[in-house]
Amino acid sequence: MRNFTVIPEADFASEMDRRVDPFLESVRTDGIFRGCDGKALCWHSFAAGSPVANVVILHGYTESGEKYREMSWYFLSQGYSVWLYDQRGHGKSCRDVPDKTLTHVDRFDDYVGDLECFLEQIVPRDLPLFLYSHSMGGAVAALFLENHPHTFDRAVLSSPMVAPSTGSYPAFAGRAICRAAKLFGGAKKRIFMASDYPGHEVFADSCGNSEPRFSRYELFRRTHEDYQNFSPTYSWTLESLLVCRRILKKGRPERIETKVLILSGGRDTVVLIPPQQELAERIPHCRYRMFPTAKHEIFISTDDIMIPYVEEILSFFGRD
Repeated sequence: MRNFTVIPEADFASEMDRRVDPFLESVRTDGIFRGCDGKALCWHSFAAGSPVANVVILHGYTESGEKYREMSWYFLSQGYSVWLYDQRGHGKSCRDVPDKTLTHVDRFDDYVGDLECFLEQIVPRDLPLFLYSHSMGGAVAALFLENHPHTFDRAVLSSPMVAPSTGSYPAFAGRAICRAAKLFGGAKKRIFMASDYPGHEVFADSCGNSEPRFSRYELFRRTHEDYQNFSPTYSWTLESLLVCRRILKKGRPERIETKVLILSGGRDTVVLIPPQQELAERIPHCRYRMFPTAKHEIFISTDDIMIPYVEEILSFFGRD
């Protein structure tokens, strides 16, 4: 692992403005590729000088590739070129609902198929290939790895959505409500318990525990309409509630031959931790680490968490 320094919270905004963002823009390429059904998805990359590996980043629910600029900076510091795309229904990629605050998908398999297309059409395959994923992206990653055991050399699943938390509603009740809504034509409607994008998000209610890191992307979302995903449709919710059965189906995790690192936040209230631990136990070559004081978005954490978090990932990618 090459030397690197985590951007300190105290200087986060100024360092991003002065050093990180200008450099990222100087090595950025943007484009469009066709997803599994031919629809247009937007991608961008950050090219390392004399790259030694490629890293694909899979963002989470209601996010976009733009949220991972800091993580991209750390990967570039190791000589890894970075490849990102906005998953369908997110950012500037194709949408099946006109309301940009809604997140919709007909089938979770569409996310997996889009990743297959991204790798086939855009990402070079002449160097070691790594994967970094978060939350919903982690669920996509797990399904992909089960179907394609040899594609990635190493994969990180950060707070993967093996099973979402359903709060006071049992999962079976959530599935029943969503199925009924779909039956009566509500597949693309906002789920009843969800609200519209408020226009300003509050740090205290966020999934991270670093206010400077949270505030930077919050401002970006607030000033860019395409990135204001906030709540799910009934179809997206149902697909998310069904994904656990698929990921943990008998014999599926055992297929994965990629070396995997799973990272959990001890204060995560968005996804369930025990299914993550089960997945880690069943993947043949898997390391698991818990960050007890981290929330769901471990990469939006205070410096005391960010330093070991980034070190863990870069060390894992850098091993022989």
